[in-house]
Amino acid sequence: MNDADVVVIGAGLTGLRAALEVVRAGLSVLVIERENEVGGRVRTSSERGCLLDHGFQVLLSAYPELSGLPPLESLRLAPFSSGARVRMNGEQYDILDPVRHPCSLFSTLRTPIASVTDLARLGLFTLGFPVHYARAHYRSCAEVLDQWRFSRLFRSAFLDPFLRGVLLDPSLSSDVGLAAFYLRTFARGRATLPAAGMQALPNHLASALGRQHILLNSSAAHLRADRVILTTGEEIRARHVICAVDALSAAALGGPEQTTPLLGTATIYFLAERAPYPEPILTLNGDGRGPINNLAVVTNVQRSYAPADSALISVSVLGDHARRPDDHLIPDVREHLHAWFGAEAARWEHLKTFRIANALPARPRLTQGAMTKDGIIFAGDYLSYGSHNGALQAGKAAAYCIVTE
Repeated sequence: MNDADVVVIGAGLTGLRAALEVVRAGLSVLVIERENEVGGRVRTSSERGCLLDHGFQVLLSAYPELSGLPPLESLRLAPFSSGARVRMNGEQYDILDPVRHPCSLFSTLRTPIASVTDLARLGLFTLGFPVHYARAHYRSCAEVLDQWRFSRLFRSAFLDPFLRGVLLDPSLSSDVGLAAFYLRTFARGRATLPAAGMQALPNHLASALGRQHILLNSSAAHLRADRVILTTGEEIRARHVICAVDALSAAALGGPEQTTPLLGTATIYFLAERAPYPEPILTLNGDGRGPINNLAVVTNVQRSYAPADSALISVSVLGDHARRPDDHLIPDVREHLHAWFGAEAARWEHLKTFRIANALPARPRLTQGAMTKDGIIFAGDYLSYGSHNGALQAGKAAAYCIVTE
C-alpha cells in the first residue's frame, strides 16, 4: 500500500508548488524536507531583532506564476521605487520609470546618464520581447545590448550594473531572453518585500498545502520510481516521486548531471542608527570601482526588517569579490561605503555575511523546469532559469507530468 500518491523531495518553492498542484488534482502528497523548516534557498534568519534574507531577494509582483498561487495579501508586500539610484564619481543620480513615476521624467533626463534616446531604446527593447515567460534566444545579453546602441554612460552606469545584480552575472553572458524577461517583468509590476521576510512566501505555500503533508528533518538517501528510501532506512512508497532539490543534490540522487557553472553572490548586512537616505530605492555602483554592485536600505521598504530605532542595509557583491573571506572583503566594502556616505558608514555594525556559492546557473536552460529520468521526475529552477518564477514554474511542470498522464 502506498504512503501517498506522490512523494516530493524538497520543500523549496519548486517542491511546494508541485505539491499544491498535485493536491488540487485530487491526489495525496507527502513532502520530505531535510531541514527543520521549509523554503530551500528562500530563507530568512533573525539576528539582533532584524530579518536577514539569505541573499538579496525581491519578489516581483508581475511574475506570471504568482497568479496560480493562493492569494498573497497576508504577505503584506511593500514595493521599491521603480528604477534605481546611481552612485558615480562622488555624485548620485536617480533613474526612475517615467510611467510609474511621471514627475521624475525631467529630473531623470537632467542627469548625465539617461537621454531621451536611451529611455526610448530601453522601452523598445523591453517591448520587443512581449512574451510573459522566459524564452531562449541563444545570444548573450551583452552582445544584444551592444547592438541596441545605448549610450556608453547609460550602459556602464545604469543598465549593466542593474542587470548584473538581477542575473548575478558580472560578464552579462547569460541568454538575452532571460534579461528581457526580467526587464519586462519589472516594467509590468514592482519589486517588493514581504513584511516577514522572503521566507514568508514558502511559508505561505506550506500553510496553504497543510503542514501535515510535510515531513521535516528527513533526508532521502535513494530514490526509485515508486519509493523513497530515507537515510534512516525507512521506505516511503508512492505512485510517483518528484525530486525538487537543488541541482547538486539532485545529481547526487541520480538526477541529470550538472555541467553548467553556477554563479555565486554574497550579501552583507549592516545595522545603522539611521538610514543613509529615506527613499525605498535600489542604489547601483555606476562607476565600477569597488566591490559593491548594489545596495538597498531594506527598512526603507519594509520597516519590519529591523527595530524601529535602526536601519538595515543590504550590500551585494558578485564574482570574485563574493569569494573573498570576510577579513579581506569587509574592510574593502567599508571603504566603498565611506566613499558613498562619509564617516557615518564607519559606525555601521556588520551583522552577517551570506555567501550563496551556487545561487544561479550561468547558462540557464530556459525550459519548463521538469524532466523524467528512470521513472523519477526531477524539477527545479536549474532546469528552467534561476528565479522565484522559474522555481514555481518548474514545480507546476513537475505536477503536470503526473496529473496530465
